[in-house]
Amino acid sequence: MNPIPVRATARLILRGAEERDLDDMAAILADAEVARFITFDGRPQNREYAWRMMALFRGHWALRGYGMWTLEDKSSGRCVGWAGCWFPEGWPEPEIGWTLARSVWGQGLAAEAARESLGFARDALGWRRVIHVIHPANARSIAVAERIGSRRTGTWVRDGKELDIYGQKLC
Repeated sequence: MNPIPVRATARLILRGAEERDLDDMAAILADAEVARFITFDGRPQNREYAWRMMALFRGHWALRGYGMWTLEDKSSGRCVGWAGCWFPEGWPEPEIGWTLARSVWGQGLAAEAARESLGFARDALGWRRVIHVIHPANARSIAVAERIGSRRTGTWVRDGKELDIYGQKLC
């Protein structure tokens, strides 16, 4: 397996998930406000679920050569979320996705990580288009998608839930 590339922005280090991230990832997934839009059932999840998410992210890198990075805050060294390139089996198109801890909402970190991910998708992966799968009530993620240049292009039904698709061309 090729190593997961490390990228950096002004305030974040984007790197592969490590075991030391488990406490922070578990706290993020246990937060009801975060979980309501990102977990399958919309409910907070436990530490075991966080471990499986970390393994899923590492496995996506191994299988596809790209995936979700852990977002490490440069000032604290803590994991504050994840973002990156995502295209699991059954997904409608390659996606740039993001999830951040509620403690850092409103600071522009999601857009910062998403822009870095867009550049990686375009320059390293040669992607010409990306989407973002967003729950229609997730106003914060919709705002991030629009801030980075994406527009609503349609809907997708997954597990009986209708989700909005935002997207943009990269070339």
